Amino acid sequence: MLRLMAFAGLSGLFLLAAWVHFDPVPAIDKSIMLMFRRAGDPGQPAGPLWLAVHFRDMTTLGSNWFLIVITGLAALVLHKKGLTRHAVFLIATVLSGMVVSFALKYGFHRPRPELVPHITKVYTSSFPSGHAMMSCLTYLSLAFTGASVSGNPSLTRWFSGIAMLIILLVGMSRVFLGVHWPTDILAGWCAAILWLSLALMTMAPGRQNG
Repeated sequence: MLRLMAFAGLSGLFLLAAWVHFDPVPAIDKSIMLMFRRAGDPGQPAGPLWLAVHFRDMTTLGSNWFLIVITGLAALVLHKKGLTRHAVFLIATVLSGMVVSFALKYGFHRPRPELVPHITKVYTSSFPSGHAMMSCLTYLSLAFTGASVSGNPSLTRWFSGIAMLIILLVGMSRVFLGVHWPTDILAGWCAAILWLSLALMTMAPGRQNG
């Protein structure tokens, strides 16, 4: 299963990278981004004014500093409970994922969207989305760790469902704010699935206390 996940993530990332290389701004990217803007006035976000404020709040859930803090807190709790291997797995997966994220951005160096004005500040290149990749990697790692520790199928479903909801909202927020194309988001998720699969195959702790 993990090898299949890794293959799917790698394939998705490769195909998306090839797509945007030969077609730098696909029509579907433009269409989806404009869906989040007012018709006839792409400088204004769609919906009520408070929606943009909430999307800026949502995007924080995928920022590197926020993810480092919650990963560190979760790792500290795990360590205090004698689950040191789980703590090490979390920290190693998230921090190494951040390095990979920056490396991919540097390697592909896709310009940020200029179709609409940005509603938040950005300083790095666009492909793949670091917020999408790192939120997916971090929250799924937390969900896996929580499920591994609890061993409760019901809690596993809750952990997975909450993680998926946050991941989706963070990805949507980046497109709504005008700082990422949808293909950037998809590529970030593919990269996260690939890296998480590799981490689980090489570093995943068992259900026993570490």
